[in-house]
Amino acid sequence: MQLYVLRHGIAWETRDWSGDEASRPLTEEGKERTEAALKALRGAKRLRVDAIWSSPLARALQTAEIAGKVLDAPVTVVDALACGASLRGLQASFRGRGPLPERLMLVGHEPDCGALVGALVGDPDGEYALKKAGVAALKGDFEPGGMALKWKVAPKDVLKD
Repeated sequence: MQLYVLRHGIAWETRDWSGDEASRPLTEEGKERTEAALKALRGAKRLRVDAIWSSPLARALQTAEIAGKVLDAPVTVVDALACGASLRGLQASFRGRGPLPERLMLVGHEPDCGALVGALVGDPDGEYALKKAGVAALKGDFEPGGMALKWKVAPKDVLKD
């Protein structure tokens, strides 16, 4: 399978947000930067997905909805992708969903995204953290050490500011 791990875009800072943590949204800059980065990756023919599975937290779900629009893919909320997601927890959650899509994007949070990439490539102690709206592309089997990291980019790598 081809797996893309996307960290949510720039969100309101916790200190500036008066609502609960789960509803903390993307900023306008976060929305714009996320969309621009995904369009640049799509345009470079590096990014194609069949499905997008997202954390239920507002900032991740907004990111997933932007990705769904840019990449023309359906978005599904997966509670196991909320803060604290782990490879083991995701595997358990995915079991009841049938076969995984061949090209799947997961949208979540740090440090979970980086830890997931590390676990999938068999280097759980490695540094794979993603910048906000950063994407990692992996290929292989969704199991510990079952994937190879193909590329990892931050928005600044694909955008001309």
